[in-house]
Amino acid sequence: MFSADRGARVLAPIALAAALVAPGPARAQKVSRHAASTAQALYDQATAEMDAGRFASACGKLEEVTRLVPDGLGAKLTLGQCYEGWGKLASAWAQYTMVEALAAKAGQAERSARAGAWAAALKPRLATLTVDVPEAVRAYPGLAITRDGVPLGKAQWGASLPVDTGEHEIVARARNRKPWRRAAVVTADGEALSVAIPALALDGRDAPGSSRSAAGGAQRAAGLVIGGAGLLGAGVGVFFGVRAVVKLNESNAAGHCHDGNVCDDVGYEAREQAVAAGDVSTVLLLAGGAALAGGVALFLTAPRPGRPGAHIALGPRGLALRGSF
Repeated sequence: MFSADRGARVLAPIALAAALVAPGPARAQKVSRHAASTAQALYDQATAEMDAGRFASACGKLEEVTRLVPDGLGAKLTLGQCYEGWGKLASAWAQYTMVEALAAKAGQAERSARAGAWAAALKPRLATLTVDVPEAVRAYPGLAITRDGVPLGKAQWGASLPVDTGEHEIVARARNRKPWRRAAVVTADGEALSVAIPALALDGRDAPGSSRSAAGGAQRAAGLVIGGAGLLGAGVGVFFGVRAVVKLNESNAAGHCHDGNVCDDVGYEAREQAVAAGDVSTVLLLAGGAALAGGVALFLTAPRPGRPGAHIALGPRGLALRGSF
């Protein structure tokens, strides 16, 4: 049988009713009759389960009671008793200290004193857990640490904080870092446990190979662009080469030009156009061929993670391929 002081449980039903019927300013939050009746039924079941030693089920019901009737201080105090009977001393201590402050504010001196006395009696028995965060780790961009899924603010880093006995999951995350997690197991009341967050491994986006991969991707893209431009230029050069041949044939047709390059006006104009097209074709073929070759070289020599790279260098004697494969 649960042997804790039953006074708070006797007063809790009165507190639930008061939360429902208290007039205007005395009521902090309006509670519907349905919520109040449901809370009262859950409260009665929970206290019976506490007397039978079924604290896990009882505490779950009392948590729901405090959600349905937030101003029910008696239910909050009974929840602290339930946590204490269940062995969750840190949770019980937190409930007692909260009720102590709220009851004092509400003018309930007796209840405040009772809650304060119970909290003081538990405090020396509390287990604590400290999450140490080295300065190097604190400097990580976006560093976030949680304990049992609840964020730990910077003010809590390195602080000895009360915890219930059992397993607690510590998780650390930071931008571009792999998450780190550890289960910290508190085995006994009064135990002081400390967990240090280690250096977090890079997740790959900032690893040395990643910069090579990014640079390699940019170089391959540049190679494709330059090679494509060279291929297009060479294609236009071929077009002008064909035009030069066509114009030359036109100048020789119908006797417009004779041996010794003696031409009439029609032949002379066709010869001029053939020479101009030939010049353009030569320039475009040379430039396009060089660009195509350079683009292919850039694409093939682009660095990849884990593979030494090569690069194109411009020297006094032209383009040079440097590096290893």
